[in-house]
Amino acid sequence: MFKTGFTLSEVLVTLGIIGVISALTLPTLVKNHQRQVYVTQLHKVYNQMSQAVELYMNDTRSSSLSETRLRNNGSELKKFFNKYFKVAKDCNGSYVPCFADEYKSLDGSTTINPKHWKCNVVVTLADGAAICADSQTEGATKDENDEDINNGYDGTNVIALEFDVNGKQGPNVYGRDYFSFEIDATGKIVDSNKSKHENGVNPSELFGFVSRIIDDGWKMEY
Repeated sequence: MFKTGFTLSEVLVTLGIIGVISALTLPTLVKNHQRQVYVTQLHKVYNQMSQAVELYMNDTRSSSLSETRLRNNGSELKKFFNKYFKVAKDCNGSYVPCFADEYKSLDGSTTINPKHWKCNVVVTLADGAAICADSQTEGATKDENDEDINNGYDGTNVIALEFDVNGKQGPNVYGRDYFSFEIDATGKIVDSNKSKHENGVNPSELFGFVSRIIDDGWKMEY
């Protein structure tokens, strides 16, 4: 009786086909996995903020954030973060070194240098997220010319936040690891830049990605 098996050439052809398929599919799998990591980190920051605001309102026995000292009060906002978050580093209101030196828009057409930007509170949390927070309407984020760059903040919200879910680590791209949202008077998280992306993401826009991710079921589909 003869024993059948694969010849060396057949094995090599099979391995070659597997290699081609892996080369075609692996980058997509890695990309999708990394995007889901960013979304998971974003969701964590989202939940941390929601829980902190709820605890603050309970502790102050307030039915609205407008009734508290958080509105138009940067000092109170700093106390808020120190009490309800695990702050690993306080950058004393300056983006750098808590944030990266440079960020890019989603399509790479715009480069943003935040070295001279200021917020009421700039901290790095114990989990690595970097947060810039402003108590509305006291201190909007400023550029090197001391001009307000927080377009979209209409003053009806109590806290405005911009944050990098993994701090100085890459990719440092708006809409990937860098996001923004606000807290309104009821304590609800809102994205005042949602309208910029209601008809699809414009890669050159810097804000509005949180609402898109939530609308897509906490997925980064863009």
